[in-house]
Amino acid sequence: MNVITVSAVQGGWVVDHALAANPLMFLAGGKAEQKARELAQRASQRGLAAEVQIYDIAGQLAGRFRYGAEPASV
Repeated sequence: MNVITVSAVQGGWVVDHALAANPLMFLAGGKAEQKARELAQRASQRGLAAEVQIYDIAGQLAGRFRYGAEPASV
């Protein structure tokens, strides 16, 4: 399963996952979460299960969203 995390850093929010060479930086947490969900949806459409984990400013898990692998269309 591909895990995509959203976490606070000084000056913004970071979206990180194993498939990316570099984490993505956002000024707003909502934009970071939106991008993380978009990445998870794309992974799902490619047949890969994904999970988005959202961490709050204190570093505590605030939300988790799972995306199942969609079957490939023929």
